[in-house]
Amino acid sequence: MDKSCPFSVVPKGDVRLRKAYIQALAACVALTLSGCAPGRNRLEQAGASVPTDRQAQQTEVTGGMAGQDNTEISSGEAGGEDSAFKAGKLGDDYILPGGAEHAYSEGELSGLTPEELRIARNEIYARHGRIFKSEDLNQYFRKKSWYEPSVEPDAFDSSILNQYERDNLKIIQQMEESRSVCTAPRIGVEDFPAMDGSTATLPLMQALYRISTGASAMEAEAAVTHNKTTGAWLSLIQGDESWYGACDLVIAYEPGEQVENAIKESGREILMKPIGRDALVFLANRSNPVKSLTSRQIVDIYSGTIKNWKDVGGRDRTIQAFQRARDSGSQNLMEKLVMKGTAMAEAPKELVSGEMGELIEHVSAYDDTGDALGYSVYYYARNMYRKPELTFMAVDGVAPDSGTMRDGSYPFVNDFYAAVRADEPKDSEAYQLFEWLTSEDGQSLVNGLGYVGVGEGAKELPGELAAPDETFEGTIPLPEGYVILASGRSLFGEAGIAVFDSNMRLLQFISHVEASDVSPYVECSRDTAIPAMDTLTGQYGHYSIAKNRWADRVEDNKWETAYRLEETFKEDHRELLQMYGITENDVETMYYSDSALPVIRMKQGNLEHYYDVYGNHLLDYDTEGKAEDELPYRYVVRVGANTAYICVTDPDSYQSRYIISRNGKPVKELFSNEKGDVSTIGEYFYTRWNGPYFYFYNYRDEACAKFLNGYYRTD
Repeated sequence: MDKSCPFSVVPKGDVRLRKAYIQALAACVALTLSGCAPGRNRLEQAGASVPTDRQAQQTEVTGGMAGQDNTEISSGEAGGEDSAFKAGKLGDDYILPGGAEHAYSEGELSGLTPEELRIARNEIYARHGRIFKSEDLNQYFRKKSWYEPSVEPDAFDSSILNQYERDNLKIIQQMEESRSVCTAPRIGVEDFPAMDGSTATLPLMQALYRISTGASAMEAEAAVTHNKTTGAWLSLIQGDESWYGACDLVIAYEPGEQVENAIKESGREILMKPIGRDALVFLANRSNPVKSLTSRQIVDIYSGTIKNWKDVGGRDRTIQAFQRARDSGSQNLMEKLVMKGTAMAEAPKELVSGEMGELIEHVSAYDDTGDALGYSVYYYARNMYRKPELTFMAVDGVAPDSGTMRDGSYPFVNDFYAAVRADEPKDSEAYQLFEWLTSEDGQSLVNGLGYVGVGEGAKELPGELAAPDETFEGTIPLPEGYVILASGRSLFGEAGIAVFDSNMRLLQFISHVEASDVSPYVECSRDTAIPAMDTLTGQYGHYSIAKNRWADRVEDNKWETAYRLEETFKEDHRELLQMYGITENDVETMYYSDSALPVIRMKQGNLEHYYDVYGNHLLDYDTEGKAEDELPYRYVVRVGANTAYICVTDPDSYQSRYIISRNGKPVKELFSNEKGDVSTIGEYFYTRWNGPYFYFYNYRDEACAKFLNGYYRTD
């Protein structure tokens, strides 16, 4: 990097710094095999011989490798099918059901993951009532009916263990020593540094949080800040003055011009070093006969010199050369690696997003015509946003993959970085992680997650990180012929409407069509023709979901109809006023948002009766005789033919509860909790926002699907 650049780059091969870091870290930070909850010491890590009482006071059964301060819990199925003492798995009452009367062999324990080995080791102590310094262990064992916590860690007497228990501790430690698993500095959740980064590095940031704190996947999703490439760099440079908020550690793609200008203005120096490599890749539809382009052809396409696929060996069709948003990570790479000073042609107006005027990658770029060409970073396109209709374009005859990125034969390869402020204290958690990311363990994490690291780290991932991707077995009990419609911008960052079945399988994506009713999700019959807008022409009409075409081009009149009915409601439904014994003065129209139809509220003593403008009863609310200024804020939304909910927000805590009613009767309450904030409520499902993700749940509270919010897909 140029000396005038405000960044200081720590060389990849600076062994002295790495060695000094490792030596310092060994004296003060506990490392762990997996799980990695804060505050663990060595007792849970029992050695070949059982520790003395004094040693037991200094060692807690936490996490994994010999000589480390942790041992943890996990899942797996033990071998030795003929054994009368077959080992259990995570979630069973015992991992070692015969731990006090049987000496397990390595074969019997071979199916246990690192996490389960740690729990098995802790379980031996827990049987005797030992309380643990590691809170995750206390929480785990307190769920067991047999656990009676009675002995403080410093008071535990290891002589109470019998020979079988001692032998089992020994074999577990030997197995842990034989496994080379990457570990990270142990950091408590409350001490973990504020971290930010690019969309494509989000899985790495979340894994780093988990391996350091022992948090679950959902906890990591909620905890890790993510403002995309430019926002992440600005949050590091500008600190509390940044619109994005301050952060102490960035893991992101190379910053663009806006960030470099911000650094010069701030006068701040940033330390950054490469921790991995990624590539800018070009994407086309599989139906496109062109499978490879030269570097020169790509420059000519995006500068506007080449405009037809026939000029590069394809069909006689116009090339739709889609671009990314200015200052996004992929746009920075495009200008640096590909264009190299050549100006890009202005993108077509129909590709300009209505939000903040940014260009986004519409799904229309990848429709069945095969006319489009787009670009993204390899890791994101390969691992985070896989679409079967997409294919990677070879460049100069070389296809992008981990091998060609590592050996440099693919031409558009670039590093991604870890960064801290130059004045970051060397003993801070942020600086420790900054250094750790280029250690053997750090590079093992990078490589193990599917990135291409700058180092050859090849240790295994901890069990909880190596587990298969989460599966969603819950289904949404839709009526026969019903589907779920979702806003393409909300889910994919692309204009259009996604159509899902009850298993949340994508049935189709309707390009160039947007509907205010799909805001962002709704259930409806597949035979429905929804009021929508053609994003190419700006015209309105009704789009047939089943026929996948426009049914008509007539403006929908539902709003005009609804407001007309609201004006005549008192006259049209006098029988309701008579039934409740109220006058017209007790009837009022409630407007809650621009996207919801008005709701009618009728007051009868302590009760509020809510109706839609058509006279359908939605639900009742009991004010308990309180005056309006004593009541919580509340609003009512109809979400189906027979379903509505009222959101009640406490004015002091700002906590909301959602009371869902069917046929006017309450059937379920929802609250924001550790699984995220309640987001959208439908007739047959609801969603929660957890960090940057949307989770879909049925009313049995079973997770059915998860999506990264579309905003983050434009990085």
